Amino acid sequence: MKRLMFVGLLFAFALLVVQPASADSAYQVGMNGSGSLMMSPVVYSGNFMFGLVGTWEITLDDSMWPSDADSTARFNYIWNHFFAPNYDATVGAENWKGYFNSATLPSAPHFRFDLVSPAGVMEGDITFTILVRDWYADGMLSQSEKHRNLNLSATLNLNPDLGTGAFADLCGHGSVSSGNFNFVNPPLLDALQIVGQVQTYTCPSPVEDTTWGSIKALYD
Repeated sequence: MKRLMFVGLLFAFALLVVQPASADSAYQVGMNGSGSLMMSPVVYSGNFMFGLVGTWEITLDDSMWPSDADSTARFNYIWNHFFAPNYDATVGAENWKGYFNSATLPSAPHFRFDLVSPAGVMEGDITFTILVRDWYADGMLSQSEKHRNLNLSATLNLNPDLGTGAFADLCGHGSVSSGNFNFVNPPLLDALQIVGQVQTYTCPSPVEDTTWGSIKALYD
């Protein structure tokens, strides 16, 4: 009987190790708002159109960038540091990609959702990529390419220590995108519509360290 109990315990322990975290909730979200990389501090904010009810905000550390008082210098810095080195010359899909994350900035951009339904705060890191098509396939950015609607894609990672209410101590992740990102000069803001999904789940529980010998000893 002890042997059967021990085998059962081993099986239960194996399930505990390999069992993935179960999804608690999945939200298809639509976000409407505005902001600008050309304005300091960089803050995008707005409301949810569907999926969640409340407000959202995305912030980015631009402390090393030129002042927004000189739009030309600021854009040139952004372009030269984030886009120009990442040119893709694939025939028929020529483009530049700008990566905004903890590798290219002092820290990863941050997001915060202040929600009334479900009630609580969802907060964490967001990293995003902006794609600029080289429609003339000449490796040079034209004004029309700069000001045409650009593609933005982003991934979110929830910080369970920052969640409150319905999202207290929850882990999660998500992905969102927009097809109407634009560079605009201050004091103008770029109006954005962002859609995507966010999934939350119970964070994996810490397991007390022990040895197989100590477990076996309990049933010997």
